[in-house]
Amino acid sequence: MLQEKQHRNDTVTVRGMVVPRQWDEQFRVTEVLIACKDEREILVENFKSLPNLLSLSREEAVFTGVVRTERGVESMIVESFTPVNTTSQDNPCVNN
Repeated sequence: MLQEKQHRNDTVTVRGMVVPRQWDEQFRVTEVLIACKDEREILVENFKSLPNLLSLSREEAVFTGVVRTERGVESMIVESFTPVNTTSQDNPCVNN
């Protein structure tokens, strides 16, 4: 199954939800993941420069950026994101 749509050689688009991954001592979110329905999780590398991503918690969105895998962990440098309204049963990890 196609997991992502290629825009350029190094840029992909995925659909999923933002979920917190790590917190500091004051319970502020310090890391987030993009979680897809097929249990794929992508760490957002540049969350500190995009703190408004937290507003997408529990909402589906389309994310475009560069994905890489290191030591079995997928991560993305998010270049853009757009919330979407899902009314169909489509897999949110695939951007058609």
